[in-house]
Amino acid sequence: MPEYTNYDEYLENMGLILKEGASILCLSPESDATRPGPFCEERKTLVSANSVGALRSIIITGSKQFGMGTMGSILRIAGGEFSTLRAAQMIDAGKIQKGDIQGWLDLVKFDFKNWGYGILTTESIEDDKIVVRLDESMSSAGIPNLGKAVCYYEGGRITGGLSEVTGEKWQFVETNCWGIGDDFCKFEITKI
Repeated sequence: MPEYTNYDEYLENMGLILKEGASILCLSPESDATRPGPFCEERKTLVSANSVGALRSIIITGSKQFGMGTMGSILRIAGGEFSTLRAAQMIDAGKIQKGDIQGWLDLVKFDFKNWGYGILTTESIEDDKIVVRLDESMSSAGIPNLGKAVCYYEGGRITGGLSEVTGEKWQFVETNCWGIGDDFCKFEITKI
């Protein structure tokens, strides 16, 4: 990796700019990257391993400060709130229809892959239960067995928007996770 003498040199080399008046890193208009990303028009191609480190540091430090139960609730709510907004945005744009569970899961799969959250696979969809598998989870892939599942944010991202799309409340249980010794994650999502 090249050595940089200052932060601006690093940003320039990475094809990034610091958005004026904010602390948001966005792709430079001259960048040739083509990977889609979240909302910010300038970030359509910005996905970085740095987000993995950032989320994991939040999980670790938050768990030490507040306990894993509280931190898990915060991450679940954050993922769910963002997901609810994402679903409403896509419904308003006509990209998915109200009630279209498969359409929502396809969008989550696309987002997860392109935003670096993991590789989502739908295993089953029933009236009251959905099972999805997540490989390469941003929260847990490669971590040691901690004795507890830790992919609260990802579970929230799936269920928040699902509730928005269906008009019904859903909850998830992570049945498999790197955090409990597995090499993949699995969520069972049920109607409340």
